[in-house]
Amino acid sequence: MKKFIYPLLIILIAVSCKEAPVKENKTVVLKGSIANYDQDTLYMNNVSSKSMLFKEDTHAITLKEKTNFEYRFELEKPTYFSIGRTFLYLSPGDSLVANLDTRDRTYASFAGKGEQANNYLRNLSYPKGGSFWGDSDISSKIETYKDMPEAFKVSVKKRTDELNSLTHVSEDFKRLETARIKFDYVNTLGSGVFYLYIGKMSKGEMTKEEMDMKMKEADQYFIPYRKPFLDDFNNTDYLQLEVFQSVLSALRKEDFRTDHELPELNDTLQEYLTTSYLTSKVKFSGYSNALGDELKEGAQKIKNKNYSAVLQNILTEYATLTKGNPASDLTFTKLDGNTVKLSDYKGKVIVLDLWATWCGPCMKEKPFFEALDKKYHGNESVALISLSIDTEKVWRGYFEKNEVKGDQLQINRSQLTDYKVSGIPRFFVIDKEFNVVDVFAPLPSSGDLEKLINEYI
Repeated sequence: MKKFIYPLLIILIAVSCKEAPVKENKTVVLKGSIANYDQDTLYMNNVSSKSMLFKEDTHAITLKEKTNFEYRFELEKPTYFSIGRTFLYLSPGDSLVANLDTRDRTYASFAGKGEQANNYLRNLSYPKGGSFWGDSDISSKIETYKDMPEAFKVSVKKRTDELNSLTHVSEDFKRLETARIKFDYVNTLGSGVFYLYIGKMSKGEMTKEEMDMKMKEADQYFIPYRKPFLDDFNNTDYLQLEVFQSVLSALRKEDFRTDHELPELNDTLQEYLTTSYLTSKVKFSGYSNALGDELKEGAQKIKNKNYSAVLQNILTEYATLTKGNPASDLTFTKLDGNTVKLSDYKGKVIVLDLWATWCGPCMKEKPFFEALDKKYHGNESVALISLSIDTEKVWRGYFEKNEVKGDQLQINRSQLTDYKVSGIPRFFVIDKEFNVVDVFAPLPSSGDLEKLINEYI
C-alpha cells in the first residue's frame, strides 16, 4: 500500500507547486537624498492621476536632517510622478536610489531598477520655456522663423535616438515619450517664435505690431511642418504629458484643426476640457452660487463617469465652504514662537491674507492689505491677519529685513486642505460667530474687500 501512497503524494505536491500563483511585487522603494531643500517633508505628486483624472495623490516623504529619505509604497501600474520639477516614471517593483536637487532636474541621478527611464527624464524640455528652444546650441543660430522647422528637427532626432537607445524600459514608456517628443516639436514651433523676437522688441529693434505680424506669418508657415507631428493626438493617455496640455489648448480651436486638416477632438478629450475649465475656474476665481450651477450642469451632461464624479465631488467638497457654514479651525505660529488658533479671534470679523515671499501677486496686494489694517487699527470688532505659507525659516528671515506691520502669522500650507487652498493670494472673511462669509474674498486692491468687511462689523 505504501508503494502507491508515496508516488501519489509526490504528484500532489508537484501539482500544488505548479498551481501556486507567483505574487507580483508591487512595492516601489525610493531612497536617496535631496539638495537645496529646507523642509522636513518631501512631497511627491502623482502626475498621471492629477493630469488625467483631476485626482490629487500626494506622497509625503519624511526627510532625515532635511536631506535623506527612504520611502516604500504600493503601486498598481506604471505612473509618472514629480518631486518639484523633477519627473519620475515608477513601475511596480522598482527600487531606486535617487539623488535630487531642487535647482534643476538635470542635476538628478538614479541607480537601480527603473534607472534608465528616470535618467532619461532628467533632460525633459520645459514646455513653458518653448520646449526645444532651450537648446541654445540650436536656438542661438536661428535668425528668422523660417530657420526653425528644420533646425529643431535636430532636437527631435537627438531625443529620439536617446530614447531608442534605452534597453530596459517598457514599450509603453517609449510610446509615451515618443509622443512627448512630437508634441515638444509642435510646441517649439508655437511658443518658440515669441522667444525669437521678444529680445528684438525689448531692444527697440522691432515694434510690438511688427512682432505680432511676424508671429502670425510664422504660424501659417509652420502648418505643413506641424501637421505630420499631430497624426495621433486623440489619445487620452497623452494627458499625463505636460507638453500635451500646452498643445491641447491649440487643438481645441476649430481654426487650428481646420488649418492642419485635423479631426475633431474625441468626446473624452472634449469632456476633459470642460472639466478642466470648470475646475480651473473654481481654483482661480473661487466658488460661487453661479459657478455651482455650472458645475451641476456639467456633472449632469458629461458622460465620462470619472469627470462627472470630479465635478460632483467639487460640489460636495465646497458645500462646507459656502456662506454661513462653520469655519474650520487652524493653528498659527507667531513671531515670538508661540501658537494661536483661528478660533481665538471669535467675536471679531476675521480677515486673513494668505501670502508668501515668492508670490508676486501677493506682494503687490500687500500694501493694500496693510492700508486696510491701518484703517481698522484699534477697532475691536475686526481682526486683520497676514498669514504666510512660507517655511518658518523663510518667513522669519523676511522680517529680519522688513518692518513688521500688523498681525503676522505663519502656517504650513498642508494644514489648509479644508479651505481648498491651491493658489495664492487668497483672502478669507469669517464673521463674529465664526461662520464663513467668503473664503474667496475680493482682493484688497479692488476696494470690494473693505465693503465686505463693513457689512459684518
